[in-house]
Amino acid sequence: MIDENFVQAAIKIRRQYLKLVNNMDMYKNKAKKMASNLDSIVDRLHNLQVELGKDKSDITSDSAIGEVSKILKEVDFEGKSLEEAVNPLNKEIEKLALEEEELWRLIKEKHYNVSDEDIIEYVRKRLIEANLS
Repeated sequence: MIDENFVQAAIKIRRQYLKLVNNMDMYKNKAKKMASNLDSIVDRLHNLQVELGKDKSDITSDSAIGEVSKILKEVDFEGKSLEEAVNPLNKEIEKLALEEEELWRLIKEKHYNVSDEDIIEYVRKRLIEANLS
């Protein structure tokens, strides 16, 4: 019904997608670690605020500014780390979406007389046969 080249391309896209989904645990663990680091930073800011609120604080305004600056650098580092972890995933998802859109366009161009539902059902069945559903 649908050219085998198109079906094989759909299978390839699905395999790549499933591979990404399987790697989500790695990204999830990185995000949890970063969240924990940010929680620690928030605690340090809170402790600094409490210390500064005391009448007889040992912290000078210069040392407080230095500590806040250090904490802000850590927050910036955590943000960049998260961005570095997520950007490749986002790019790969975007790439797969574009491949899928192009494949759909090519299928519709070649099989213009086949309904969308029939195309989807045919490809779905082939994905099931390939254990990729």
